[in-house]
Amino acid sequence: SPHRSGAITGIAYDSRKVAPGYLFVCLRGVEADGHAFAAKAVAAGAAALLVEENLTDIAVPQLLVADTRRALATVAEAYYGHPGRSLRLIGVTGTNGKTTTTHLIRQVLEAYGKKTGLMGTNHILIGDQVIPATHTTPESLEISAYLRRMVDAGCQYAVMEVSSHGLSQGRVSALDFRGAVFTNLSQDHLDYHLDFSDYLKAKQILFRSLGRNGASAFGIVNRDDPYADAFIAVADAPVLSFGLGPGADYCGSAITMTAAGTQFDLSYGERTYRVKLPLLGNFNVYNALAAIAVLHRDGLPLPFIVDALSRAEQVRGRFEKVAYPAGPAVLVDYAHSPDGLANILKTARDVKEGSLRLVFGCGGDRDKTKRPVMGKIGGELADFAIITSDNPRTENPLSIIAMVEEGMKESGGAYRIIADRREAIREAIRGAAAKDLIVIAGKGHEDYQIVGREKRHFDDFEEAEAALRAYFPTR
Repeated sequence: SPHRSGAITGIAYDSRKVAPGYLFVCLRGVEADGHAFAAKAVAAGAAALLVEENLTDIAVPQLLVADTRRALATVAEAYYGHPGRSLRLIGVTGTNGKTTTTHLIRQVLEAYGKKTGLMGTNHILIGDQVIPATHTTPESLEISAYLRRMVDAGCQYAVMEVSSHGLSQGRVSALDFRGAVFTNLSQDHLDYHLDFSDYLKAKQILFRSLGRNGASAFGIVNRDDPYADAFIAVADAPVLSFGLGPGADYCGSAITMTAAGTQFDLSYGERTYRVKLPLLGNFNVYNALAAIAVLHRDGLPLPFIVDALSRAEQVRGRFEKVAYPAGPAVLVDYAHSPDGLANILKTARDVKEGSLRLVFGCGGDRDKTKRPVMGKIGGELADFAIITSDNPRTENPLSIIAMVEEGMKESGGAYRIIADRREAIREAIRGAAAKDLIVIAGKGHEDYQIVGREKRHFDDFEEAEAALRAYFPTR
């Protein structure tokens, strides 16, 4: 590779991936400290170490820094030839809406003839290549490697979901974003962040970084979110807003919804455009407004953006209908935070004909405080709910369900508990009438279930389709 110089032939932070001539980066993780694996890395051929403390018993050169995670971001960009500088980078942060917003931005840019890479929760897209994702925001080393591949594939833009974890760990600290988008902020990931203000501070990092190094940059915020001003305040770059209320630069109004999609008026300055979006829900109006704002601010004409959005594709596992011609409509969604669940259930209530049935649970080893909150929301908004397992991970599924049930009882809603997710989906569909609407929430695009430390194949779409075939045969 032309980006390598001197003796360093590669970079790794996992000692098992070290080859001769590599720089080994000692990261302090949640479960392990990379400094403990330095000797193993040197034995595998590491030529140098990036450390936070001098390791006296090791003979190879050591580069001592205050924070190896941040240093890794800088080193990775340099090693790969600063690919971030060759791309217009757009980062999207917030609790909900990141995946759909990044996909909408990419789809419009591609329609405009701009080759665009994407990095996010569902997958990484480089040209026509689809690479499965393991984290919303990968480690900086992977980010720079993917950006290099995007540049080599002829991409001009890269659109990234930027998670609070990725921001607080400095995974994007070496990148200069052209545009930053803030979608919304509500309770999530409080298992990782100390409290809500810590979560807010992490999300603000993206806006704090705007315009440094003299880069021309801009921010886009959701004017209707109570935290909008907190993002505007830390940005050293112009910030524009979107929303449904007065005062937003890109204002949405007159929303109408049918089973085929959502329409709304977009006002910008003196002009108004009618936007036809083949996606359901008020939350998708926000996602579309965020995409419109960032694209228009970056120079695309509004009439073109509006036209391209009328052909927007459904994002996998985001309020997506299971493709089956008979029986009740079944929608699969990734909602796994209180706000996300409330949003999709309110939208489902707007489009349902019969009763609204819900199948959901909460993930194990994650924020426990949101479980009763989500139970209460499920009980209040669905006509009937089945509480089941999500990804229990190393927790007892029944103890997670019991915490969700506390909120469900408080709501007074009708519910059942079926811990086995396959059984729960079958039962929800078996007991439904053809005009009912069933929402299966929590896992969306995931095609696995994590039980203990084991990842088993499990796909809500497959399970729902099998149950529909069994109980609503087409012939």
